[in-house]
Amino acid sequence: MSDDNIFLQAWNEIIEDREVAQECYLSIYQVESYYGGPEEGGWWGYLHILKEYCKCSSREAAEMLMKKLQERCEQLNNEAKIADGEDCLRHMERADRRGEDVSDDGYDGPSTYYMTIESVPGENQVTTKSHYE
Repeated sequence: MSDDNIFLQAWNEIIEDREVAQECYLSIYQVESYYGGPEEGGWWGYLHILKEYCKCSSREAAEMLMKKLQERCEQLNNEAKIADGEDCLRHMERADRRGEDVSDDGYDGPSTYYMTIESVPGENQVTTKSHYE
């Protein structure tokens, strides 16, 4: 076998096992719940709002970046919990000053954040509230 044939055979073996790099995006979404209405005992809906994204050269690169950015996602979740707690406290104090009852009907809780890998930024976005039919 000539050197050219050995080279060609090795090249073909490498190419067979090689994964083609495909660009993708690592996206961070904010999930906001909302009270849809009292129908059927009450129901909730969820908005998924694209907050940040980063273009990656491959899925492998996006997965590595996701591991590194997990702390960022946790930080956003913690900040949302703190802001929600402060907002609840303000509403309760205002209701107390006015002598009003505090109702939890429609309380949606803090926003949450998650990361996902997608081929187009925003492909998992849901920004329209559902309506009961």
